[in-house]
Amino acid sequence: MVGEVIPRYEFRIFGNCLDKYESKIKELSEKEITRQMDSIYLLTPWKRKNNIKIRDGVMDIKLLEEEHSGLEQWNPFLVGKFPLNADVIKTVVFPALGIESPVFGRKKYSLDHFIAEVVSIDPDLAVAYVLKTRHAYTVGECITEIAEIKVNGAFIKTICIEHEDPDKVIHAKKMLGIDKNTENVNYPKALKRIMGLVELPDDWNNIKF
Repeated sequence: MVGEVIPRYEFRIFGNCLDKYESKIKELSEKEITRQMDSIYLLTPWKRKNNIKIRDGVMDIKLLEEEHSGLEQWNPFLVGKFPLNADVIKTVVFPALGIESPVFGRKKYSLDHFIAEVVSIDPDLAVAYVLKTRHAYTVGECITEIAEIKVNGAFIKTICIEHEDPDKVIHAKKMLGIDKNTENVNYPKALKRIMGLVELPDDWNNIKF
């Protein structure tokens, strides 16, 4: 029986000069586990409050429930494992992407067919192939991650702090010395910036990205 999923509050930063935060994490916690995984993110240039990815052949959607004190609360749910029925793609995936669903030529799609015949030919969709090496720690009771990632071959690092209690995330940020003005950048926003799908903020050269 699958237990209830409790949405977590997250704070995430991206960059290639995160050494001071990495050193502090390693000072406060022993590394617990390292995992490597491939993910496929589906992106649109629109400001949708969803994080849509495929991992291990499973379609996963995170919904942005709320923002609180610079944090984001994400609620995940699994759409299903490929092959997926066209009806599921039409009624769940495309509404989450915020774009019009195409006419489907199949009743069921393998992952390869979905990418080649649905995603790649849609001008409103882009794909980010992301390879992650994730190192898990615990800081102030919060799940804390340092990860090296490749986005369509481009290298960047990310650090994330998450917990069901937003106050604990805020406290962990202080423990790591993360300034309150540091931007919280989620995966879809970072990937869109890297791939040139959205404009960078005016002060982009002053932020931790």
